[in-house]
Amino acid sequence: MTEKIKEALNALIENKDTDLYEELMRKEDIQEPAFAEEALKQGIFCPAELYKAASPKVRDNLIELLEGEKNNTLNINGILLALAAIGDEVVVEAFKKWEENPPAWRSKIYVGPAEYAMESGWCIENGNKKELTHDSCYALQRVQACETNGNVYGGPSKDRCPHCGSKYEEILVLDGKDSRLAFLGIDGTIKIKTCKACLPWEKYIFSKYEENGESRIIYQESGAGRRIEDENWKTEKCFVLSESSVAKHYCSEWEGSAVGGAPKYVDDANYAICPECGKRMRHLAQLGEEYTGYGNIYVQICKECKITATLYQQS
Repeated sequence: MTEKIKEALNALIENKDTDLYEELMRKEDIQEPAFAEEALKQGIFCPAELYKAASPKVRDNLIELLEGEKNNTLNINGILLALAAIGDEVVVEAFKKWEENPPAWRSKIYVGPAEYAMESGWCIENGNKKELTHDSCYALQRVQACETNGNVYGGPSKDRCPHCGSKYEEILVLDGKDSRLAFLGIDGTIKIKTCKACLPWEKYIFSKYEENGESRIIYQESGAGRRIEDENWKTEKCFVLSESSVAKHYCSEWEGSAVGGAPKYVDDANYAICPECGKRMRHLAQLGEEYTGYGNIYVQICKECKITATLYQQS
């Protein structure tokens, strides 16, 4: 255990302070079971990531709390989120059981237990656990200038939104042949397109891509956005991938842009259903305020159908 980890653990023990832990998690993706043990002892469930390295004993204690006779006084939400952060086979089976045979405390929560899994980046699909995030993560860093083929921001597109008249925005241009992005399993260059004006009022905007850099919007419910005039576009924005990988939880609700890793939602976790195959889409990127100007854009992907989804959340 490093000195930094010891300091963060002492802050949790002495003051119930999780700030140092969250900072280390973003920088180093720490894995230390002692945090889960102490958090459970003190009844602390936020952030749920405190439990991601929990021991089987802590996991079993959490499950026992929900299956005990006095669970009507418990923090049901907090315990389910902690279990989701653990997310092992035992937790998956427990969530499946509680979905099929709802316990008495089910009436105290707004969604089924399995919905909590998405807060930690996984879901249950066809009876099995499906990962919705990536362990590999590369930061998106703004620079003054870069080579055209190095800029992952594509700028305004040539085609326009039929609802508001704004040019669509190519928010990401990713080269799957870049060794840093090998974990995505993309063979060529893809462009993720959305409508910057309408997105804050849409649940999702879906785009179909080809691995030759072509893409087109395929589904958008409505258009409540205000037209962005052509002269208001700023095309000098330049973002590049970090040379080295960063921690999986690099992004926070308030800052950080990255490809891969795990998203940090401002509101509830939200993973789109692919409009073609009906499966949950997987996290691809989070674009924070240094990228968007205000609020976060979350990008998800279904590689099988070559579809991306964009959604927007703000504080």
